[in-house]
Amino acid sequence: MKKEEQIRMLLHPEDYTDEQLDQMLDETDIKVPDANEAWEKFRSEKREVKSERPMLLKIAAMFVGVLMLSGIAYATVHIIRNYETGVAEQEVVVSTNNQHLSPNTQTPADSTAIKPVVYDDTELATILNEIATFHQCEVVYKSEAGKHIRLYFTWDQKATIDDIIGTFNKFERIHITRDNKKLIVE
Repeated sequence: MKKEEQIRMLLHPEDYTDEQLDQMLDETDIKVPDANEAWEKFRSEKREVKSERPMLLKIAAMFVGVLMLSGIAYATVHIIRNYETGVAEQEVVVSTNNQHLSPNTQTPADSTAIKPVVYDDTELATILNEIATFHQCEVVYKSEAGKHIRLYFTWDQKATIDDIIGTFNKFERIHITRDNKKLIVE
């Protein structure tokens, strides 16, 4: 049988009898593969692939390890910098607060960290005592009534003592003069 006829039989088996189909199957030369031979070929190909795969896995594992260590190092540096910045900010706040308490403290070198102090309906004596402590001065009152004047005042700690006295002297009921390290309230 010719190949063309075999193809027609395969495509339209209903046009042929069972005997003709059996004859076609008997005449075709179909080579049956040897299972053992195919298995051995498969095993040898599998070994070749296996020998290449571990090397690729090792390279991938090294890449992932280096990437992970880089991320951990970056995170550590970032955390340490944030911690050091936070500690430095806390030290500035603590040292600023201590300046009001201790008359022997100096004005901090970093004046940008100092923020204005706002007094809301506070007596003049309270305000001047804090300012005098900060600038290492003494306050002397000529009259008792001057201590009890209540003010709304914003104190810029970067300002000099003379600037602060000038600001206070703009109020009608307050007159302050400076005699060396003494603030005299009249």
